[in-house]
Amino acid sequence: MAKKIYLSPSNQNGNKYAAGSTNEMEQCNKIAAAAEAALKRCGFSVKRAAKGQNMGVSINESNAWGADLHVPIHTNACNGKITGGTLIMVYSNSGENAKAAKEIKAALDPITPGPDYAVQANSGLAELSQTKAIAVYCECEFHDTKEGASFIIANTGKIGEAIAKGICSYYGVKYIAASTGTAAKAKYYVQIGAYAEKKNAEAQVKAAKAKGFAAFIKEL
Repeated sequence: MAKKIYLSPSNQNGNKYAAGSTNEMEQCNKIAAAAEAALKRCGFSVKRAAKGQNMGVSINESNAWGADLHVPIHTNACNGKITGGTLIMVYSNSGENAKAAKEIKAALDPITPGPDYAVQANSGLAELSQTKAIAVYCECEFHDTKEGASFIIANTGKIGEAIAKGICSYYGVKYIAASTGTAAKAKYYVQIGAYAEKKNAEAQVKAAKAKGFAAFIKEL
């Protein structure tokens, strides 16, 4: 049975970005949408919280659904001077929480521009303390610097894919990249034989056609 992944993007539309005339809720919903598409492509069952949904509703929804992994998706802020990369938090930095966090962090770290933090335990966050599932809280770069905000806006798809990659790695599921277009398919021709006498070639063509194969004679 496919693992159930609950994605809970930030509903904080008051958290304005330092660039792009946008906010945390808008961008985190884009990240979650990308992660959802990638996870479904890889065979997971995915539920994504509705845009702007109250956190308590999301927690109850995740618990009622029986999620295996609950992933809050946020972007970070401090004093407008830090471009700090990825911050991953868990309720307790041990057991399956730690294992899942390690894999998601490993996928996110290389793509974010700032220095990254060690996984942190935080028992004060409701989406870590009140969810029944393994929970990994993702703070994807700082949005209160122009560099960080610009990076997030330009890379919501890439961030979502990275989160999905980390989840695939944790569960030992092969990550399937998105198709970049329809490549021309190769064609392979099969030669059955070469005959000194035409009647033998004609007999072989007739036999091939009787079996539903396209066949023809080429004289060399």
